[in-house]
Amino acid sequence: MSKNTKAMQMILVKKLLLILIFFIPIKIYLQEISDLKASREIDSLIKKDQWELAHFKLSNENIKFKRLSKYELNYDILIKLDSASALYRKGKYEESKKALLQTMNFIESNKNRLSLSNYEGLKHMGMTTLFYTEKRLGNVAQGLKYLSFFSRGISPVYIKKQRLYFAIAHIELGDYKKGIDLLRIRLNDVRMDTTHVLYNKIITEKEIATTYNTIADTYIKWYKDTGEKKFLDSSQINYEKAYSAVKKAPLISQYSKALHINRLANIALLKKQYKYSLSLYNICENDSSLMEKGFSREAIWLGKAENYTFLKKTDSAFYYIHKLYDEKADSKLAYDIQLKIYHLLSINYENLGDNKNAYKFAKLSLSEIQKKKVRDDSGNIFLGMYEQQQIKSISDEMLKENKKNILLLIALIVLTCSGIIFYAVDRQKKRKKKALLEIQKRQEKFNIANIDPAADEKTETPLIIEDELVNRILKKIELMESGEKFLSNKFKLANVAKQLNTNTAYLSQIINQHKGMSFSEYVNTLRIDYVLKELQENPKFRKYTIQTISEEVGYKSPTTFINSFKSRVNMTPSSYIKQLEKSGNTEE
Repeated sequence: MSKNTKAMQMILVKKLLLILIFFIPIKIYLQEISDLKASREIDSLIKKDQWELAHFKLSNENIKFKRLSKYELNYDILIKLDSASALYRKGKYEESKKALLQTMNFIESNKNRLSLSNYEGLKHMGMTTLFYTEKRLGNVAQGLKYLSFFSRGISPVYIKKQRLYFAIAHIELGDYKKGIDLLRIRLNDVRMDTTHVLYNKIITEKEIATTYNTIADTYIKWYKDTGEKKFLDSSQINYEKAYSAVKKAPLISQYSKALHINRLANIALLKKQYKYSLSLYNICENDSSLMEKGFSREAIWLGKAENYTFLKKTDSAFYYIHKLYDEKADSKLAYDIQLKIYHLLSINYENLGDNKNAYKFAKLSLSEIQKKKVRDDSGNIFLGMYEQQQIKSISDEMLKENKKNILLLIALIVLTCSGIIFYAVDRQKKRKKKALLEIQKRQEKFNIANIDPAADEKTETPLIIEDELVNRILKKIELMESGEKFLSNKFKLANVAKQLNTNTAYLSQIINQHKGMSFSEYVNTLRIDYVLKELQENPKFRKYTIQTISEEVGYKSPTTFINSFKSRVNMTPSSYIKQLEKSGNTEE
């Protein structure tokens, strides 16, 4: 290499260094300006006591919040919890756990200085992050123990919110079906929460999306355990539903779109469409809204490392694995990510012919799996005990509620009887008075009343009560329809009657009278209407197998679904899909 070339390279290096020295302070300054602007906005929300929005803004991991005023105790604790959550999102799990436990103890010691709603709300936030911290460390049992300890004495509404954690616990411990069933119940809870008792208006769509995404994640776990491709189709359907729930939300729409692409990239990876998956991950890596989030960065880099591993591009695979380690230089990788990295390192070293390192990382993978198995076994035992406690707690609450209802019923009966007695006495007085004036007429009327029992006026009252009850049940049925609850395979006469606090015979009669069909015909109509709408409006839906579609809309058997579809449309679902494709109705 000539002296001139070396000199030119040195000049170029110096220029680059100067550019970096110039731009780094500018970047830091701009970030500080951005943080200060965000801090002022949050400070303003706190002063206006806009709790939900303040919490939403504080939970942004990229904001370094600066205190600009002195705040009341509830906001002081909220800031502490959100700071601990920021540590969790950065992967500093042990630090996050320590900060959360300190804050939870602080909340407990200041219980008398907080309103009941603030006390329970703050406690619930802390429990949520504690549970997820232990989950990321691969120890669901410990997360449940924290949940059990800090839930003591908390209101039933928060116990209901914890259904999500039970679902996740079952999923992490391998009971995917039960986990999905619990998530579907939670989905219904969120949709029926029209008065925003469970979730405030700001995050309702986010909670629906979270539930659908968790169902989709579960199907992916189920696929990895069984290898059944239908679970990947089910996963994609639920990811689509999750994205539909939040894509119009102004605060998170850009991020949710990028995150949706990230999830589709993962499905493509599992389908072994490595090049397509890599192209989707590249789109994600170029999206600033996604790369700002620590968890999202990890998922993208891990996905790219896996794609490059199976494409046998070892250098690129190692590059992204090292990026993950560099990202967590001052913290710990999550259990599931660490396990995947060990697995990928083992494969890549084997591809290089380095059997020593391949064996080393394969052994580390097996060691971590064994540790997880031991934790899962204790987790299953604890989960069973904990659920029994929760069932007892909920049952006691229901008994108390029933006692109240019984007392109200007794009071209603007493009032009704008193009214009937008063009415009878008053009527008798009128009759006697009338009898003195028109004895003949009274006798004629008396004879007519004995001949024609229909003249008894008292038979009108029950009909009025009956109509009100029917209307109330019909409104609840409409809510179930709008919530698409009929898509569950548990949408049966007995289960629906129980949810509506009525009996099967009465519910069947109402459906017959007001829907003009039997209950089974009514359910089939709703399901087939849903399928027809999805097939016409959603081209992706047409690509799923008939078995997947039948399961998604609540049929246990594809044959039953095909027969129901055929009786409605006069052709099989496959023929109908082919007809749609031929007609050119294939808009993406």
